[in-house]
Amino acid sequence: MFLVDTNFLGTAETLYPEDVFPTFWRELEWTLFTSDVFFHDEVDTELRRWKHPRLHWYSNNVQPSQILLPDSDEINAYREVTKWADNHPTYSQSAATTFLNAADSWLVASGTRYGYTIVSNEKPAPNSVSKIKIPDAAAAFQVECVTLLEFLRIRQIKV
Repeated sequence: MFLVDTNFLGTAETLYPEDVFPTFWRELEWTLFTSDVFFHDEVDTELRRWKHPRLHWYSNNVQPSQILLPDSDEINAYREVTKWADNHPTYSQSAATTFLNAADSWLVASGTRYGYTIVSNEKPAPNSVSKIKIPDAAAAFQVECVTLLEFLRIRQIKV
């Protein structure tokens, strides 16, 4: 099971524009909008608020059952993620605030809650002071993260 980060679609759009890679987008549509791939409600909100370039495509394909809403177990996990971010000795308070005000923190909480793998193109930066990266936070909670290319390989997408 997978949880998709907002930047996944942005990176895909930048690296593989549909006018050059139409097959990629067809294949991605078939594998992304399935019963084992999810978008957290906060990611859905970010895509809509930012008027993401792939919003129309996403909106036309995502199923309501793919959008995860926090339940009490996820809220408990989110509290733990919040404590971790706020009390981490490396990160600035600004980094913690930014992380906690984005979908990123909810993805980590949801991954913790369900044991799902996060699909994100963020690169780990464990020594960063100014930004908490999803892979670093996920690692602290034993949540697996994969990149766009790793996800495509797992899903056996070849174009």
